[in-house]
Amino acid sequence: MRFVAYPEARALHESQGYDELLGVWPEYLLHDRVSNQYWSRLYTDFPAFQFLALDGERIIGEANSVPVRGLPAAWRDAFPNAWEGDGAPDRLCALAIIVAPASRGTGVSAKLLQHMRGLAAPFGTLVAPVRPTLKERYPLISIGDYASWRRPEGSHVDPWIRTHERAGGQIIRPAEDAMVIEGSRDEWEAWTGLEFPGEGDYVVPGALAPVRFAGGRGTYREPCVWIEHRI
Repeated sequence: MRFVAYPEARALHESQGYDELLGVWPEYLLHDRVSNQYWSRLYTDFPAFQFLALDGERIIGEANSVPVRGLPAAWRDAFPNAWEGDGAPDRLCALAIIVAPASRGTGVSAKLLQHMRGLAAPFGTLVAPVRPTLKERYPLISIGDYASWRRPEGSHVDPWIRTHERAGGQIIRPAEDAMVIEGSRDEWEAWTGLEFPGEGDYVVPGALAPVRFAGGRGTYREPCVWIEHRI
């Protein structure tokens, strides 16, 4: 496995496309208004912190991060912090680590995280607003309670949080509103293939918390768990 940063990674994207990574996220997660204002600029304004993992010439993973100053309130707050905040950045903030479905369970995510830790070394700190892998199984449990769950031997119940802790990370705190996705009933039905006939809370596949419908519109507020890596 090797890692390639932009702009070389852009050439690989253009030649190979995103086929290996398509469909990693549920459709509705692509509609956070704040992050969508900035995402494409990551590759032009902070190219050194966006990289691909390759197996030969095949794209098997991608990771994104951005320098920030201070700890953002939640995931989506890292974007205005990076572009509009005052002062020099004092830490690197992870934004995403994704692995192609065919390569999951092979340790790729841990290697992407280690490479990102290396990029954070000049700042001394990497912070990660982690999206817990298994939280979707417990959408009615608060993120605070979920963040406290441990297995009998002391390791975290969530495998992605566990990977961060094994790499040297420590949980700082949970956070609400990592992503806030709002849409009409028609939009939510198109995004999910489900029907939402009335008002109230709905459990949606892949969501970490219920989607609430009121006044004909659905709002999803996704939580995260902040983890800090001292480099």
